[in-house]
Amino acid sequence: MLVIEAILFRDGIYGKNGILKYSLIVILTFILGYIVFLIWRLFFTKPSITLESDHVISMKHQRYDASQIECIYMNYRRIGIKLYGKRLVPMDLCFYFRRGQESEGVEAVHEWAAKNNKEIKHKFFQTLG
Repeated sequence: MLVIEAILFRDGIYGKNGILKYSLIVILTFILGYIVFLIWRLFFTKPSITLESDHVISMKHQRYDASQIECIYMNYRRIGIKLYGKRLVPMDLCFYFRRGQESEGVEAVHEWAAKNNKEIKHKFFQTLG
């Protein structure tokens, strides 16, 4: 996309048409701003997993009902939510808690698992990246 933008920018700058030249500069500036926004959002937003009453919203904003979840794995500080029919935990359902929020977070996971009748297994698990 950047290569196409550079080619259009070069052709637009060296063209003799006045209004076409400035409209192309405006459009290309907008595209460049959008690319910067996407890169900013990619690197500076904090991923999170939301535990609702009967479903989970993953880091990729996908909703998983409690009926799709087989169990919850805990390995030291790492927590993973395993789905039925899957051998590995999806990467977007694997998370850590911050240092100061570990006890409250683990307690919330235990409450959610008890409310939805899900087993918590304290063992090593692999992720599917």
